[in-house]
Amino acid sequence: MRIEERENRSRRVAAPAKVNLYLEVGPPRPDGYHDIDSLFLTVSLFDELELEATRDGEIVLEEDGISAGETNLVYRAAAALRRYATDSTIGARIRLRKRIPQGGGLGGGSSDAAATLVALSRLWEVDIDPGRLAALAAELGSDVPFFLHGGLAICRGRGEKVLPLADDTFADAPPSIVLVLPGIHTPTPVVYRALDAEGEHGDVLTRSSPLDSLTSADSQRRLTDGAVIFNRLESVTFRLFPELERIRQRMMAETFVRVWMTGSGSTLCGLAPSREAAEAASLRLAAELGDEVRVVVVEGLPRNLA
Repeated sequence: MRIEERENRSRRVAAPAKVNLYLEVGPPRPDGYHDIDSLFLTVSLFDELELEATRDGEIVLEEDGISAGETNLVYRAAAALRRYATDSTIGARIRLRKRIPQGGGLGGGSSDAAATLVALSRLWEVDIDPGRLAALAAELGSDVPFFLHGGLAICRGRGEKVLPLADDTFADAPPSIVLVLPGIHTPTPVVYRALDAEGEHGDVLTRSSPLDSLTSADSQRRLTDGAVIFNRLESVTFRLFPELERIRQRMMAETFVRVWMTGSGSTLCGLAPSREAAEAASLRLAAELGDEVRVVVVEGLPRNLA
């Protein structure tokens, strides 16, 4: 995330999206969650938050100019953090502008929550150690701890176990990725239920993972040539939503190194061999797929603890 200090009592934050470069999913656990083995990468598509500290004891949230309630993840993050503050009169006015589509597998809500935790901990001068902040993030959602780090990271458990990788993995040539946002709602519970019904889970607990060697000297090559890209949820999601498969087939006709789905969908990703190739492909796809489909070119972002 990128935090701009505007005044002593306010912050402007750019909260990035993420893509899953790799996603293996195990069978359901007794608590209903699934263990995953995943590789997350933040990318240059951002929500924007403006946060202002107040002294009225209230948390007020607007999302795209409309009042948002206590079920919103940003509100919940602010309320959870305030429990650690010594000053009971502190409050916040938060304005959220959404650019990351909801339900697209890009983690926008989780990124917004992490950005809120970091920015308000500074505005409110809350003394909370990094371990406790990570635990608080995990209580809000499985992906929220990752966004405290950003960049490239292996995420395991239900997503809350985060192993950040080297900051300089893409220092010379950040990957260019074309995101195709089809506006199709692929509810995560529906996708996971279909995976459970078909029993197509991977083994994430006993077998070795292809992510284990990503700290070796060939890690950048393995990422940029697409060798590590995989998503266990693709097959069931494409069967449930055939239109996504049609779009994927169209993307396969481009010069992408790999085409894949992030998370449980519905965003499809094309790893381009260069920024120029990504721009050219995005123009062709936007023209052919129509106005209801959004096409965006993004780049991978380094780890950012701001």
